[in-house]
Amino acid sequence: MKVVPGEVLENRRLSQDFFLLKIGGDFPPAEPGQFAMVSVSSSLEPFLGRPFGIAMQERDALIFLVKIVGRGTAMLSRRRRGEKISLVTPLGKGFSPIQGRALLAGGGSGIVPLVFLASRLSGYTLVYGARTRREVFLDAFPHLQERAREVVVVTEDGSLGKKGLLTRHIPPGEFHMAYVSGPWAMMREFHRVYPGKAEFSLETRMACGFGACFGCAVKVMREGRERMVRACVEGPVFKGEEIIWTQG
Repeated sequence: MKVVPGEVLENRRLSQDFFLLKIGGDFPPAEPGQFAMVSVSSSLEPFLGRPFGIAMQERDALIFLVKIVGRGTAMLSRRRRGEKISLVTPLGKGFSPIQGRALLAGGGSGIVPLVFLASRLSGYTLVYGARTRREVFLDAFPHLQERAREVVVVTEDGSLGKKGLLTRHIPPGEFHMAYVSGPWAMMREFHRVYPGKAEFSLETRMACGFGACFGCAVKVMREGRERMVRACVEGPVFKGEEIIWTQG
């Protein structure tokens, strides 16, 4: 983990709420599931950066898929090509890729850490949930389909693929491991279907990104007792059997 200077190489709006941000720099190697704290403006206002899962890492660049949810992300969406930008990266604990048949399930912006993971796997089943077809970004990351055995798209309005919530279309099958990220209720349902063989990337609020503020604490079960752990350090990826799902 270190502060790394970078430069905006690309900032492209993909939909009303999402944009793709590519930042160039000499970044340390990251693992799928890890994240970065990204400065959102060229000034000290706001002072704190924002945490974003790493969607892809290239030789000299990091790629992020960002949803506009507030002031900070709106400011970041207006950063222009060539502007300087600093990052603290890589942060957190990522996924544990295995050899075997894998299920990747992402709901909404939860697809982000799975994009990176998919670049390290092949022959997986991908279940991709979104509100509408305008928020399905398979074209932005072609390897998601190219490396997959099967891709199932689910949109709430039925504009692409199957209609409804992603939890209504959890595929049956003998998967060696499921990797899941998205809304809490969605992840909890996947844990019910795949107990003991799933890893989950938790979407929690983070302020510092390296464990000093305890703002991202979550309840887990370890060594037979409940514990509060920092998602930014001990996570954001946890095994399903560790998570106390009643807290959501």
